[in-house]
Amino acid sequence: MGSLYAALEIGTTRTVLAIAEAEAGKRLRMVCHAEIPSSGVRKSQILSIPDATQSIRSVLREIEKKQDSLGSRVTIGNAFLVVSGQHVLATHAEGQTLVGGSRVGPAEMNEAARLARQIPIPKGRELLDIVDQDYALDNRGGLSDPKGMSGNVLKLNTLQIHADANRVQDARSAADGAHLEICEPVFAATCAADAVLEEHERKNGALVLDLGGGSTGYAAYANGYLASAGVIGVGGDHVTNDIAAAFQTTNMQAEELKTSTASAELGTYPAESSRVRVGGVSTLMDSRTISRRALDTVVNARMKETFTIVRETLEEQDLLHHMHAGCVLVGGGANLREVESLAEKELGLSVRRGKPVGIDGLEREKDPWSYAAVAGALIYAYRNDEGRSFLDGILGRFFK
Repeated sequence: MGSLYAALEIGTTRTVLAIAEAEAGKRLRMVCHAEIPSSGVRKSQILSIPDATQSIRSVLREIEKKQDSLGSRVTIGNAFLVVSGQHVLATHAEGQTLVGGSRVGPAEMNEAARLARQIPIPKGRELLDIVDQDYALDNRGGLSDPKGMSGNVLKLNTLQIHADANRVQDARSAADGAHLEICEPVFAATCAADAVLEEHERKNGALVLDLGGGSTGYAAYANGYLASAGVIGVGGDHVTNDIAAAFQTTNMQAEELKTSTASAELGTYPAESSRVRVGGVSTLMDSRTISRRALDTVVNARMKETFTIVRETLEEQDLLHHMHAGCVLVGGGANLREVESLAEKELGLSVRRGKPVGIDGLEREKDPWSYAAVAGALIYAYRNDEGRSFLDGILGRFFK
């Protein structure tokens, strides 16, 4: 058996755990994954650690059942934690070093990187990632590789992605209760981007939108690097709540209407499909029908708001016109009918759903884009483990 990696996502609507295996000379392959409805989580925030712990225990049991059915057994001791929610922020940090009129070499570039990584993040925050962007040499900016160039002052621009430390600790505590160690937290949107974007898309500029239950994460690439990232506090649960409020249904009925019938775009409705039946909440209450157009109007309004916030955010950063490779939708919200069409209209970009690349094992999934974040976390774990043989002993202790 090759090296094994695990990724855990404690989302608003579901808790997902996935395992991948890497064999020498072969591609990374997701060998098993499971999901169960989340408990104790709302708007990407853990409200009850005992409930969240129970969700993690349940998904671990699902993994064990699946492994048993395959005739194998893997005991998971640690996992990378996929983090999302509006508490995740991205801020710029700059490392600066003197060149003194000489040519820039590896030493100066390494020193700029070292100084950039020494810049502290705000108190009460936990670092998820530091991403190198571009260099500036004196008054020349936007340099991808200044090696060999002459100048006086070299600067490296980086993007620090960090989260509320207490939120991350709550997730660790919930996992600890299920005897699962969190080895590193990682940002959902950038993980998803790692899973679904090709290198040429990063170079040409691309936007990845992670349409989650409690929030929507984004990662925007321009000129080959991550130019901006963040989270807006609108997600699929807001759509569900809007349906429930508009038509006086339970949240379970509203979720069913959203996933089975509703569309993000308004269309034409033949007489035979212009009404949607809603079952009674009990055997004592009769079912009723609601207007399909009215249902889609509610969904369209909330999704239009979501894409408008994203568009305005990127326009403020002067980035939207750099997204030449378009937008890629991932997450559970990407399953919504006609969501690609609406996103194209509101963002002014070509839009597609994102199937993970660089990892096998999701070929038979009907909605592989909903696993993009955990797939990206597994890819991240694998890439960071390559060439570090000392981890073999650590993994040996955690995976049996």
